[in-house]
Amino acid sequence: MPFLTVHTNAKVENTDAFLQEAAEFVASELRKPISYVIVSLDAGAEMIFGGKPEVNSALVEMKSIGFGNKSDLAVKLTNFLEQKLKLDRSHINIHFINMPGADLSIGGNLLG
Repeated sequence: MPFLTVHTNAKVENTDAFLQEAAEFVASELRKPISYVIVSLDAGAEMIFGGKPEVNSALVEMKSIGFGNKSDLAVKLTNFLEQKLKLDRSHINIHFINMPGADLSIGGNLLG
């Protein structure tokens, strides 16, 4: 049920490793089963940040049924992306979306 989508113009050497580490991070931080976590990476995307195409940046969507301490998660997710993608933290923007269970289906069954 947690979905992490990362759009970045940075190059990612080992996308499989990033995806696995990101899935484990999300599962651990949100205390959700990793079997429900989906991570999508759009690396090398055509992006411009602050009017400067040469600036490596990330546009991130973090969707979940609940987040717990969202402020703490924002710091931890920013730190994770800063380290893994080698980005300046001021160029990482995260959009948190709290999804009601009634608006999410897995295997054809609504979760709320």
